[in-house]
This record gives sequence, structure tokens and C-alpha cells, in this order.
Amino acid sequence: MLILFFIVGSLFSFAASAQTYPVTGVWIARDYHFPRFAAGDCFALKTFGVDVLFDGSFPTVVIFSDSQRFVVQGGRSTERTMRSVKSLADGSFLIAESLGKHGSWLPWLRKRWFYLKIVDPMIIELTEGPTSAQFFKCSSGRPPL
Repeated sequence: MLILFFIVGSLFSFAASAQTYPVTGVWIARDYHFPRFAAGDCFALKTFGVDVLFDGSFPTVVIFSDSQRFVVQGGRSTERTMRSVKSLADGSFLIAESLGKHGSWLPWLRKRWFYLKIVDPMIIELTEGPTSAQFFKCSSGRPPL
């Protein structure tokens, strides 16, 4: 009986220690040529649904959900799974992840690193290698008109 209690307790403690991304929700890449269009992009996504993401003309969209990150860019989507998150002194996060279910067996794709910085509650910055981009959060409420 004591062994069963230990096993069940261990399982619950491991489940509670699972890490999640420091942000959640849907984030759309900011267009520096038309910075006010972020709310319009969110409105289009809410109005026309996910089909608008796959025509190739929509900005990059990142969806954070628990330990999963979905990226839709240029009509192609990828799924990534968080492996670890480390808070840095400047307030940003160093995040290690692997590709989702497909591709995690490839040794050179097992772990990828990127930096996530929360600029403000509605803007984040993602830096992967030499590339950095800011993303605007699509709020769950009604978009501003």
C-alpha cells in the first residue's frame, strides 16, 4: 500500500512540474509598414477563420498553448513542443523546444532555442538566431474599430 501511495504521489508531482510558455494565445507578426493593421489582422482571423492563414498572404501567426507552439507562416504550419524555459536577468526567456510529433526523431532537429521577450502585455518579441520579430496579441474580446 505504501508503494502504491509513493507511485501515485510521484506521478502527480511530475505532472505539476510541467513547464508552459510564459505567454498564451494567438499572436500576429507586426507589419512595420502598416503598424495599425494588427487589429485588422486579428479581426480578419476572427471573421474568416483559420482558412485565411493558409493562402500565404497573411502575416506569421504564432499560437501558444500550454507546452505547444504552433507557427503558421507563408501558408505552412509547424508544431513545436517546449522542452525547457529559463528566465533571464533582462526579463526575457530562453526557451528550448523540439518539433512536434513529426520530426522529433531526427537528431539535428531535436532541440531548438529561441528568446522570448515580453515588451508589454500586448507585444512580444521572438528572436531565433539572427532573426527577430515582434508579435501583437489578438485579444479574446471584440477588436477595436
